[in-house]
Amino acid sequence: MKAFRIAILVAVLAATGPALANHPGNTGIPFASRGACESADAALRTDDKFWLADSFPELFDSVGDAASFLDRAFTCELASDGQWYITDHRIEVLESDWFLRR
Repeated sequence: MKAFRIAILVAVLAATGPALANHPGNTGIPFASRGACESADAALRTDDKFWLADSFPELFDSVGDAASFLDRAFTCELASDGQWYITDHRIEVLESDWFLRR
């Protein structure tokens, strides 16, 4: 049953992510430094954590829980072009032991 709920969450986040949440729509924006990327990621997390907690109360017990998910699901990574990008790891996090133990 938990796997089915995860599959539904993945589908909903993938389908509605760019329209309702900020993170998925900002993964292609280059940042000159890691600090600039981390700052943008933190600003996006501020809005997205409330949306996730409200939209999926059966999966996130609190806004802090949703923020923790976002912290793991979206990270800043250096690309081969020398720019930093917010990278989407939602699938890996949803399938991780951390998420399944919650």
